[in-house]
Amino acid sequence: MRAAGRAGATRGAASRGVALRTILPACCAAMALLPAAARTEGPPSTDQAPPFAVPDDGYAVEGRPGPPGSGFVLHYDTTKVAWQPFVAPGIPEGLQRRPLSESPSMGAVAQITYVPAGWSQPIGYDEVDNEILVLDGDLSIGDEKLGKYSYSYVPAGVVRGPVRSRQGAVLLQWFKGAPKFVAATRSRKGARENARVRDWNHFSAAWYIDKPFPDYRTGGNFPGALHKLLRQDPDSGEMTWMTFGASIPAAPSGKPGNFGGGYEVHPSFEEYYFLEKTHDTVIGECLEQGETPVTYGNGTYWWRPGGVAHGGSHGTSPGTPGYTVSLVRTGTSLWATYVTDCTYETGLEYTRKGWKKYDYNVPRYRPKP
Repeated sequence: MRAAGRAGATRGAASRGVALRTILPACCAAMALLPAAARTEGPPSTDQAPPFAVPDDGYAVEGRPGPPGSGFVLHYDTTKVAWQPFVAPGIPEGLQRRPLSESPSMGAVAQITYVPAGWSQPIGYDEVDNEILVLDGDLSIGDEKLGKYSYSYVPAGVVRGPVRSRQGAVLLQWFKGAPKFVAATRSRKGARENARVRDWNHFSAAWYIDKPFPDYRTGGNFPGALHKLLRQDPDSGEMTWMTFGASIPAAPSGKPGNFGGGYEVHPSFEEYYFLEKTHDTVIGECLEQGETPVTYGNGTYWWRPGGVAHGGSHGTSPGTPGYTVSLVRTGTSLWATYVTDCTYETGLEYTRKGWKKYDYNVPRYRPKP
């Protein structure tokens, strides 16, 4: 009986095994058609979105034409950009410029302007915002006496001047639209005189980490990052500032850096000019053609569109002491979020206890096809 029972059981198992072998392939095939469960990190502990609406088009976020492409413009050595006459309505002749980038939507330009000794311009106003940082030489705007690393911002329609240079000057200059000057003794009606910045100088301003520099990420600003805020627009939030960074050789700590080992993302364009830089650095840029390593050095200029992640594994710098002084501009208030890679799927949240992953859902500018 026991033998017969074992034989019966064996036959039963065999028959069930046939059935199982027949059913399993069909079962597995059906399961293969089901979508794989997406791996999620969950939401951040604190909302990472900027405390303002992210522009979806226009000057504050758009790319600009030029190499290496995808709206990203780079001049590694701005002295290699050829001088050309700077000619614009109402502006006296004699100026030269090195064009750096130009807005496709409104004709705004960034340029290095050469002002010859003795050049002058009468009192009046610009039809568009005019922003100036003196790189070398002297420039006077009315009673403003500007020297090296002096800054002046004149909103559209605000009367200023007369302008003159006694010994000549080289300027880093931005016009928020096609340049045009109007001789006048009064400001245009409705001009934003409250936004004017006069006679700021780098050498008489202190470096600082936090206030008055605004918060630009949740969890606190970069520890040790030094800033000098030149202007924050009272209406648009646009910012211009200087930042100082130092590289000091040290043994690897094994801890993630200021980007959490990933990439930083801003809601608006980020525009840089390296005023002083002792060594080259490489940063990975998440451009449309794929992650692109870009080298930056002393005198480098670049324009990065809004929403482009940068940093990552390509980021390198030499293991020697050095420093960098940069001039930076953004089209909105500065804000930073972080992602693990160029897919923008997983975010990195900065907290006082370290970095935490989350499902990235922060609004981000994307160029229209």
